Amino acid sequence: MTTTSFGDVHTTGQPPITPGGGLFSTDWLPGPSDGIQSPVVLSFTDFHSNSDDDWQQIAELGMKLAESWPIMRGAAGLWLWGKPAERRGGSLSVWESKADLHRFIRWPVHVAIMKNWRGRIRVQSASWDDERFVPAQAWLRAEAHMRAPRDMSAGRI
Repeated sequence: MTTTSFGDVHTTGQPPITPGGGLFSTDWLPGPSDGIQSPVVLSFTDFHSNSDDDWQQIAELGMKLAESWPIMRGAAGLWLWGKPAERRGGSLSVWESKADLHRFIRWPVHVAIMKNWRGRIRVQSASWDDERFVPAQAWLRAEAHMRAPRDMSAGRI
């Protein structure tokens, strides 16, 4: 178990997952801006696949992509999450700025992944600004999205 410090806030690697929801998460994956105490941008993504095989491939791809996190400029860190019973998963990432988040979205590796999966999965996302990163509060806000029923007709990439 890892412990990450966020100024006066300490958290274990796992977020405070509410029991009974069928959710799991990676440990906190720190980026180069881990520990930032200024305002942050949080980004939540939620994908839904049509098959167990696709879900597994996407989860593996997310873990592979996360290997680059320690060098991702402007990234404080992220949690990857999954809800296998619904073939859903995604991330909660923390950024120094919107520009940093947009740089990641435009990163050629990310763009290639999104193009490859276009038409095969549905993706929804949300982002918000916070005065500072408080892990438990950020996770609980994202978890509300994870627990909400999905409109599977919307958000197909």
